[in-house]
Amino acid sequence: MKRSQLAAAILMATGSFSAVAATYSVTPLPLQDTSRNTFALSIDNSGKMMAATQLEYNPPIDIDQLENDTTFFDINGGLLENEDDVLAGIFSNADYTLIVNYLLSTASSPVGQKLATYRTYITDTNDQELVPGLDVKNGKFDNDYSWSVSANGRDSIAGDYIVGDSTGLVIVEPYENEDGDEINYTYPESTIQGFVQAGNESKRLPAVDDTLGGFSAARAINASLQIAGFSTVSFNESLTTAIETCEDDETLGDIPENYCKYLIYNSEFILPEISDFFVSNAATSAFDYIYASEVNATIWQIDVNGDVISTESYPLLFTPEEDNTIYFYTYALDINDNGIAVGEGMTGEFIGIARPSDSTSIEYTEAQRVATVFRNGETTELLPRDENLNSQASAINNNNWVTGTVLRATNDIARPRMFAYNIDTAEALYPQGFFSSSGVHANAINNNNIVVGRAETEATSDAVRETSAFMFNIETEEFLDLNDLTQCESPYTLLEAVDINDDNEIIANARIKSTNRYVTGEEVLNDAGETIPVDSIIAVKLSPITNGSVDDCSGTDDDEQPYERQGASTGFIGLLAGIALVLFRRRR
Repeated sequence: MKRSQLAAAILMATGSFSAVAATYSVTPLPLQDTSRNTFALSIDNSGKMMAATQLEYNPPIDIDQLENDTTFFDINGGLLENEDDVLAGIFSNADYTLIVNYLLSTASSPVGQKLATYRTYITDTNDQELVPGLDVKNGKFDNDYSWSVSANGRDSIAGDYIVGDSTGLVIVEPYENEDGDEINYTYPESTIQGFVQAGNESKRLPAVDDTLGGFSAARAINASLQIAGFSTVSFNESLTTAIETCEDDETLGDIPENYCKYLIYNSEFILPEISDFFVSNAATSAFDYIYASEVNATIWQIDVNGDVISTESYPLLFTPEEDNTIYFYTYALDINDNGIAVGEGMTGEFIGIARPSDSTSIEYTEAQRVATVFRNGETTELLPRDENLNSQASAINNNNWVTGTVLRATNDIARPRMFAYNIDTAEALYPQGFFSSSGVHANAINNNNIVVGRAETEATSDAVRETSAFMFNIETEEFLDLNDLTQCESPYTLLEAVDINDDNEIIANARIKSTNRYVTGEEVLNDAGETIPVDSIIAVKLSPITNGSVDDCSGTDDDEQPYERQGASTGFIGLLAGIALVLFRRRR
């Protein structure tokens, strides 16, 4: 990526914009020894940041479960370097990696140990601490947590209050089947749940309708300790029928009743971005439990101890038919200190959308979604529907500026574009990004009216394009590549800015060349004893440098090529397909 001289000139001319007038220093979060890939989640006004680790090094292994409850040794015994050592809990790099890969590949099995794919840490760039979500210390792994729970922290207040969502704790249920065999079933005791961590204690944020535990998720918390998210508010008759099947011995089958009920909602809930294809139809969805429900934007009011005082849900934008079986929702994704929440809601309509494709783009029918405001008990649509195919509000600041993403058709092909809209004045901005058809996703806005996110930098016909982290100043309408604000020799390629606080500090995802490692964290060496370079995504903190200047990365000789930033060439989306969906960005 080459530095834009025009951007540099703009930066030096706008001294009133402190975050832009200074260059940014880049500091990796201290989690690179924890896992190869880490993903930015949030930064608050105290500078506390949260990041998710993907497949951490050195997970604990329950050898008893591996030996007695799985077929691992039957299948892989001959591949182990030393089976006796493994049975004694002593692992070589190769054997450790083989075991972990087996457990991950059999995660959907009803038996065997379960390992979390993602865990969250909170850090200030010096120290880091696990955000366990609904995980507990079980005493089995040297009083460590069970490592069975995937938790994503979403927002925090000075690290004292943390909100997010978490998978349920995996439990072990012994069961004797009809043949007299004892089977240790292992499965989560609930589907995804919102949580608040007050101090060192995590508490569940219950759904409005918590049948079978319900489903809930927390996305943001404000200074009044209001938590914005969404939860189940009702279920259709298909869930009642499924529960009755599990409770009837004649229809249950030869499995535990609670495991049968778990199977009803055996799926992960995914919140799609506005640029993702989305169909809401219970007949075709794999998310049986979620899609048998209605999910509404939910605001939980908690006290200083993290206990829920009250819960308010916000209805759909329309009234479905009484016999409706299609999944409809409203989601709250952020809330400001004025108590105004924003997010998205379904309209009940379906529209044709032709999305970018590497071959011929075809128009498909999708559910329509629109940016939505939630306040004073009312759900209202934010933007004119006839201007956009879809829209989603991702963040709101205390000045009542809302930012998010709309989907518009450019040359008949739908691509995302950011928006900024003021609720009080109805002023609206739709910056185009780095070029006219650049896809732009806005993630966060601070109280200085600065928006951050990611935008496409390659004007190609490809469905997947390279992205860069951007900053947009509402006051000056400057749209800038954050890579242009770092040192020329920086090894980091900033792909996406995820959150920004009121000191204009930013947490972002960056691509960097690192070395391939075993699951132990030790480097993998080739036959020549050399390390093997690989692409990694890591969470970094961008800090504005007071009175700094913008580096000129152009060469000194007229024939010399401008300085090219270091980093891998693999696209962010191509490298991490699907991960963005799981971690869905919502920053304030």
